[in-house]
Amino acid sequence: MLTPAQYERLYQGLLQKNLVLPNTPEEYRHCHYLPESYHRIAASTPTSRWTTDLSPENLVALAAEFGDQPIIVKDYVKSEKHHWDEACFIPNALDASEVLKVVNRFLELRSDSLNAGVVFRQFEHLEYLTEHSQSGMPLTMEFRIFFAQKQVLQVYPYWDEGAYGDTLPEMNEFTSLAQNIDSHFFTMDVAKKNAGGWMVMELGDGQVAGLPDLADRKAFYERLGEIMG
Repeated sequence: MLTPAQYERLYQGLLQKNLVLPNTPEEYRHCHYLPESYHRIAASTPTSRWTTDLSPENLVALAAEFGDQPIIVKDYVKSEKHHWDEACFIPNALDASEVLKVVNRFLELRSDSLNAGVVFRQFEHLEYLTEHSQSGMPLTMEFRIFFAQKQVLQVYPYWDEGAYGDTLPEMNEFTSLAQNIDSHFFTMDVAKKNAGGWMVMELGDGQVAGLPDLADRKAFYERLGEIMG
């Protein structure tokens, strides 16, 4: 994944060759960094707080805004979810020592790949799917929706593992949300809640989003070409 600064350089360099990427640098940043688009999806996504001040005092204070609820930690783009217990999940946001232990391990793993700052997100109980065959992290019922020009391009199971059966996300809310996203080509990752209903987990720029292993890539890009014109 390109940082916004790298994308800016690529975008401008290609413009000099009369090639135009689907999204401007501003549009890329809008979906790539959670804090940039959070206001557009806040009612449909876990409560989130973020900071670029990584001092222990500030991190503990920010986490405490969630009370004694469980939270997860990530940066503006990615988490270390495959190190679930040691660098992602915090059972009690008021437990200062646990907050710092998990965040410090997260920062150690992200190292120079850290994107901008730290994000705390309310942990949501999602419908269980299976355990990841390598890391053992819990996998939940999630899907990745690709949008092009605000239209649904394709919907894929997020994980290549687990039995999804006939389950598909309820699309009306998500297609409505998509109309307010400042991007021509983006993804919306959605998940099914234990209590019923669906929620948005995060957005992503479509140009750097992965396709599942079993995706029909030829059909995907043919349809993308049709929509983008």
